[in-house]
Amino acid sequence: MNYLIFRTDRIGDFLITSPLIKAIKRNDTKSEIYIVASDKNKNFIKDYNLVDEIFVLKSKKIVDRFKLMLELRKRKYDYIIIADKKNRSIIFSFFLKSKNKIFNVSKKIQKKLLQILYKNVFLDNDDFKDQTMKYVLEKNCTSLNFNLTNEDFHYLDPNQFKNEYLHNDILELEKNNFLLLHYDEKWEIQNYSKSYKKALELTDIDINFKDFLDFLSQLSKKTSKKIIITTGTIQTKIIEELKNSSNKINEFVYEINLNNTRAYLLTKENFLSVSHIISKSSLFISCHGAFIHIASNYKIKILDIIEKNKITHYGKITYNMKNYKSLYRNNFKTLSKDIIKCS
Repeated sequence: MNYLIFRTDRIGDFLITSPLIKAIKRNDTKSEIYIVASDKNKNFIKDYNLVDEIFVLKSKKIVDRFKLMLELRKRKYDYIIIADKKNRSIIFSFFLKSKNKIFNVSKKIQKKLLQILYKNVFLDNDDFKDQTMKYVLEKNCTSLNFNLTNEDFHYLDPNQFKNEYLHNDILELEKNNFLLLHYDEKWEIQNYSKSYKKALELTDIDINFKDFLDFLSQLSKKTSKKIIITTGTIQTKIIEELKNSSNKINEFVYEINLNNTRAYLLTKENFLSVSHIISKSSLFISCHGAFIHIASNYKIKILDIIEKNKITHYGKITYNMKNYKSLYRNNFKTLSKDIIKCS
């Protein structure tokens, strides 16, 4: 059978749906999985071993939507699954050939209207605290007459992104001998808020460089591990200061000399490269984002820094994750102590 799944959003959202894809492949070994993707997640999905073909919604322009619709209408689908909860995806599905359609929606009115014509409509929003993402995925699987197991949450191969990591000649990744700190734009809201206004709603961590270096030394001493730091796509003050004070090995790799060990800063790593580094680490520390799904897939210990007033939302997503602990965003002196304590 073939399955068309709409996931026209971000990589992290696609990763939330990945256990469902794994369950389909496990239960229906001859299945073909088609994904309607976005420009933001298409490159990751292309390297994803469980997807047979992707279609890309290139933009919100009517002409691009029309071209995609014509492409999708060339086939008849055994199942269509609206996983991204987008109105546009729901509307697309009305014009596609399939007797079996599954809708995941975020609003009650959407559910009421769709239930007039369709049986499998599932409401997924933060108002239902007991309905975790695992619960929603289980409901989807039940609609397919499949089961969902814990192993379906481990959908990536051990060395799936090995070829994306390009620094083995400088920094060989030995399993479990280092921890990974992903220092992206969410640590510093000043520059982040220029491109994402909602960042101003986040608690300011308020980091200064001296405290950050002290933190790295204490973290290394506490864990007896080497530290690797990766960065996001938006420039941050701390990373620039770290580059200027470190030994530059090449354009992308810097060696940081701490009192008791050495740490490494890797800049401009792509998503797949960071995913491979995560897979070899003993501990992954980051502000909440798509990479926690990668770490959870590989059963890596996670310290996930979240906004306290969004704990219900994050809790629904991370409920099934083992070896996971959340820490609240706070001023850095307090947060760094919490990280070290839990490391």
